[in-house]
Amino acid sequence: MIKNFVIIWFYTILLMGCGSSYLRESTNVSNIKKQYDKILVVAHTKDKVARIRAEGLVVKELGLRGVKAESSVDVIKTENFSQEMSEKEIETLISQLLDAGFSGVLITNVINTEQYKDVIPGGSNVEYQAPQYGRFGLYYSYYPATSWEPDRIVASVDYTVESCLYDITMAQKDNLQWVGRFKLKNPEDIKEAIAQYSKELSDALLEQSIMP
Repeated sequence: MIKNFVIIWFYTILLMGCGSSYLRESTNVSNIKKQYDKILVVAHTKDKVARIRAEGLVVKELGLRGVKAESSVDVIKTENFSQEMSEKEIETLISQLLDAGFSGVLITNVINTEQYKDVIPGGSNVEYQAPQYGRFGLYYSYYPATSWEPDRIVASVDYTVESCLYDITMAQKDNLQWVGRFKLKNPEDIKEAIAQYSKELSDALLEQSIMP
């Protein structure tokens, strides 16, 4: 179940209800706000239905705020989500995105899951180190895309979700612009959770990093 953590964020994200905030911490790594010609939204998962749903809602929320964005579903094939990508493959991918008019890429990964045998969550904390993901290519290919089987979840679960915005017009060592860390705790309603996550993500990006 732990290995099946990536898709879970979609279903997980929608479970938490609208009363509390998912966003735990964020930082504008570049210390500036900028405009993007077009942003590619990537949800790292093998489940295409979940991928379409999650990316579509983020694209919609960004659009409502005056930011042009597009889902990766029609741009990057699922099989490209690999734990291992060569430097050449990464360079080719970036070149293709630039040719297609993209200047930014927003990637979401589930970076940690914790399971409990009861409804009382344990005390675990993931240290926030944004510089760790300073290169688009490394972050894009670092986390393996996996599948989730909902009927196998028998305990409450906390998910730590990280979204990173990259400016792919810059050198890879400098292209990380913004990082947001979200905590999804024992989710129960998928649609509401992903909708809330998408709104919080978009609001934070417009406030801290993106100019419409």
